[in-house]
Amino acid sequence: MTKRTGIIIGILVVFLMAAFAGSILAGEAITIVGVVNDDGQIVDDSGVIYEIAENSNSEAVAEKTGNKVEVTGMVEEDSGGNKMLTIESFKVIE
Repeated sequence: MTKRTGIIIGILVVFLMAAFAGSILAGEAITIVGVVNDDGQIVDDSGVIYEIAENSNSEAVAEKTGNKVEVTGMVEEDSGGNKMLTIESFKVIE
């Protein structure tokens, strides 16, 4: 293998890792506390925005606009840094 071939393979590996970063970053369920905004997203206390993935809980949470909620679920992050939250459970915090 020539040096040039090795460099090309290395670049391809890095590209593939970046392309599939969302599935690599998925992990264990986490709990997030934040406010549901007008766009049906959850914004946590540090300003991180989570898109809500569609499932049996998504509509109920999205309807809580302006309310502070505690949600538990799985977060996936794409290569652009966008976070998608699949909610397993939630409660409104008074």
